[in-house]
Parts: sequence; C-alpha cells; structure tokens
Amino acid sequence: MSAELAGTGALVRFVLRRDRFVLAGWVLFMAVLAVGLASGGSAAYPTEAERIAVAESIAANPALLMLRGPVFAPTPGGLAAQGFLSSGVLVSGVVSLLLLIRHTRVEEQTGRRELLGSTVVGRQAPLTAALIVVVAGNLAVAVVSALGLIAIGLPVTGSVAFGLALGAGGIVFAGVGAVAAQLTEGSGGAGTIAVAVLAVCFVVAGVGEVTRSAAVWFSPFGWVRHTRSFAGEQWWVFALFALLATVLVVAAFTLSARRDIGAGLVPARRGPVVGGRFLRSTFALAWRLHRGSVLGWTVGFTFLGTVLGAALRSIGVLFDTPAYRELAASLGGGDAADVFFRLVLYVLAQTATASAVIATLRMRTEETAGLADVLLSGPVNRIRWALGHLVIAVLGTALVLTGLGLGAGLGDPDVLGMTLMYLPACLVFVGLATALTGWAPRVAVPVTWAVLLLVILVDFLGEFRLVDVSVLTFLSPFVAVAGSGAGVVLVGIAGVLVVGGLVGLRRRDVAC
Repeated sequence: MSAELAGTGALVRFVLRRDRFVLAGWVLFMAVLAVGLASGGSAAYPTEAERIAVAESIAANPALLMLRGPVFAPTPGGLAAQGFLSSGVLVSGVVSLLLLIRHTRVEEQTGRRELLGSTVVGRQAPLTAALIVVVAGNLAVAVVSALGLIAIGLPVTGSVAFGLALGAGGIVFAGVGAVAAQLTEGSGGAGTIAVAVLAVCFVVAGVGEVTRSAAVWFSPFGWVRHTRSFAGEQWWVFALFALLATVLVVAAFTLSARRDIGAGLVPARRGPVVGGRFLRSTFALAWRLHRGSVLGWTVGFTFLGTVLGAALRSIGVLFDTPAYRELAASLGGGDAADVFFRLVLYVLAQTATASAVIATLRMRTEETAGLADVLLSGPVNRIRWALGHLVIAVLGTALVLTGLGLGAGLGDPDVLGMTLMYLPACLVFVGLATALTGWAPRVAVPVTWAVLLLVILVDFLGEFRLVDVSVLTFLSPFVAVAGSGAGVVLVGIAGVLVVGGLVGLRRRDVAC
C-alpha cells in the first residue's frame, strides 16, 4: 500500500502552492461571513421577545424552513446557526467538490496525471493529496469560524458545534466530489454529477423540514441543522457525517483502483464524425462549450430568486425592529423589508459575477489544456477565438441576472431592472480577467478570483459600517454602479480592459 501512496507529501505541498490564495480566501470569507451574520443578528434582535417573534415567523414560513430550517433556540447563537449553517455548507460543499475534481479528474483530463504517473508517484497519491488538502481546508474553516464566534461572546460549546457542523458538511461533499471524479472522463460531467447530488440533498432536507418528516435525516443538510448548535447540541449526529464521509472515501479509492488512468467508469458517448453546420464559427463553438454552464447558472438563479422572492415578501414582520429600521434609513430610507430585499439581490448579483469570471477564464483553460493550439493552427485568429468566449461571458451573465430578476420579482420589471443594473459591474471583472489573460496569464486565475473575493469582503465590511461608503464607491464597482452615469463609465472601463487584454493576447506566445 505504501507504493500506492508514494509521493503524497510532495503532491500535498504542490496543491497547497497552487491553491494557496483560493484556500486562504475561502477560509477567511466563510469565517468573516459567519461572524458578521452572527453579530448583525444580535444587533438586529437584541431582546428575547424579538427573537421569539422571529422564530415563530420562520416556523410558519415554508420557504424559510426549506432554505434554512427551524430556529431551535431563540438566542443569538440559535439565530446564527439557523441563518448561516445551511448556506455555509452549501458554499463549502461546492468549493470542496470543485477543488477535489480540479486536482483529480482535471489533472487526468489534461494529461498531467499521466506525466506524474511516470515518476515515483503512486496510483492513489493524487486522490489522497487532494483529499488531505480539502479536508484540511474544511477543518480550518471550522476552527477559524468557531474562534470568531467565541471572540464575539457566543457560548464556547455552541461555537465549537457550529464550526464542526460547517466543516463536516464540506468534508462530506468533498467525498461526493471524489466519487464523481471516478465516474466520467470529463471534469464537466464529474462536476455536474457532484453538484446535482448536492442540490438533491439540499432539496431533500428542505422537504423534510417543511413536512416535518424523517426525510430530513436522509441528507447532510438535515444533519447540519439538527446538530442543534447553541440549542442543546446533539453530538451523536457527527457520527453520521463520519460514517458517510468514510463510505464515500473508501468508495472513491475502490473505484479509482478499478479504472484506467484518464478513463471513467461510465464510458464517454461517441460524438458524430463530422460536426454540424452550427459549429462552423468560433462563436458557435464557444456556445457549445459554455451552454451547460450558462443554462445551469440561469436555471439555478431563477429558482433561487423565485424562492427567495416568495420568502422575503412574506416575512415583513421580521424586519420591524429598530436595528433594521435604522439600516433602512442609512441606505436611503423606505420600508425595511424592501431594503433587505434589495440587499439580498445585491449579494446575489455579486455571486452571479462568478459565472462571468468562469466563462472568461475558460480561454486560459483552453490554452493550458492544449486545445487552443489545435484550434489556432487552422484559419482562426486569436481575436476571433477570444471574442467567442467573451461574447458568451457577457450574454451568459445577462441571462443569469435576468433569471434572478424575473424569479425574485415574479415578473415585476422594476426588480428585473434592479438586477440588470449590476451587469456593468460584472463586466469589469470580465475585463480584468481578459487583461490578465493577455498580459499575465500565469496569475490570471488566482488574481481575478482574489480581487473578486476582496471586493465582496470590502462590501460586506461596508454593510457593517466598517468601511466608509465614499471609499466603497472607489473600491467596489457594485457600489459605484448605483451612481448617475456610473454604468456607462464601468462599461467603458471594462471595454478598455478587454481591448488591452486582446492586444496582449496577440503579442505573446500561446500557453506561455
């Protein structure tokens, strides 16, 4: 068995070096978000009577029960657990499974795994190294989040349970990603399977909460909620996480040993020998490559917007507190529930920017995988090739924001306009990714994601008045876009960055 794991330590260090910025940003983002929401909830509902009213309103709202589960104790910690754990595990679960697939299936798909296999690296070393790093990342999220909650005065026992639930949920879905990576030849198929499993688990837990049935115990999201952090912790639930994670990891190693390197257990479907007429342009090819992602993001955000819109429009009583009225006044006045609704759309619009970044950075992925060389060896120039990806990035982001607006507003054109208002801000990151791909391709991926995470973090701190609004206007395009004529300026900035990136792409070697 030692030969099977040879080189694991070196691969762990290699993975940490490649993803050090992503891992650090993930841990910091999750911890700051957990602490910020817990602190904000305590300020919004300072009295026990207000917290009891919130718990009763949530218990009577099926949409909120499905999304976040019940409040097990009307305390600051109980509200923090109800408000964050499900969403936190959803985010950590996606990050965990994508990282696992990136360092296993993607490495095989690009041929790098075969090169490693020709050295003193055991067959199971890459999977083992990826699991070690992702599990360590989830444990870091658990520890830092727990310490942050303790630092703001929440009970130690509940904080530890909160952190462990957050980490355990992410570890389980890392196991899901490890199994999915063994099933298909393509990373896209593996990611689709893993995300679909995560979505089904989320829905099953929600149905169990709404129907108050045993279905809640058939999903890790149900387990996360029923660890009952800050409400008489049920420590035995963590045994379920440990058991499922162990089963998934053992299954992943077993399946990995039974297949050829580069192959999947599910055979790839053969495509036609000759491509159709629709594929005879760079734009058509780009759409063929991106269509699954674009449609997935659009459908997902439309559904999310519909659920959140229905939930937030029916819980106005939750925002009838002095803290939320003060927040509404500081953000320009108006009904507190409407202000919070706009704030949620603001956060979701920031999240939708990820779809634009992923589509734009696909150019760099095509280069490193060697696919761009093959395409550009024909009668296709670099600008046409890049513009195909950029057009899909822009149109795809517009579709995602449109779906979000239509779902959240239930057809209200004002809400649709509210979400599309953030499109210029999203395009700035398309421009940034293009500029970096053109002039600094080796750091394009980590720097683009790091800047996006930093902007979201700064915006988050601004919501708690830790950063002045005038400063935010210069640091965040999402804040600046609300100004008069700012949308045109941001589109101009994005255009300049794109043109600069295309110039750089023409001047450098491919895949340098």
